[in-house]
Amino acid sequence: MGIGRARQRDQGEPAGGGALPFKEPLGAGSGKPALGDRPRPGLAAMSLQADFDKAAKDVRKLKTRPDNEELKELYGLYKQSVIGDIDIECPALLDLKGKAKWEAWNLQKGLSKEDAMSAYISKAKELIEKYGI
Repeated sequence: MGIGRARQRDQGEPAGGGALPFKEPLGAGSGKPALGDRPRPGLAAMSLQADFDKAAKDVRKLKTRPDNEELKELYGLYKQSVIGDIDIECPALLDLKGKAKWEAWNLQKGLSKEDAMSAYISKAKELIEKYGI
């Protein structure tokens, strides 16, 4: 063993060559939560996704069909939430339905997926209150 190796060990390297020997899982008996018990940063996103999925399901059960402007807004927010910024060309002028959908989605361009989901959830709740399920 050379001098360089001894210096490395003195600077914090364990004698076993790198692996730290743990006798029990991290957090066990130390008063700290184990790795599996710690809150994960993605839980808020998972909750948002669950709320979004529920709103998308509930809005299909409305007693009365929303007007075209409300439907276009929902459509644009849904597409922005699921896909992101519009990635298709504008349909031909004679495809009125396709053009209306494209315009609704294009209006949401630049909105993050999370913000679009939140806006969709709010709009869905508004429509559920207005029309009922």
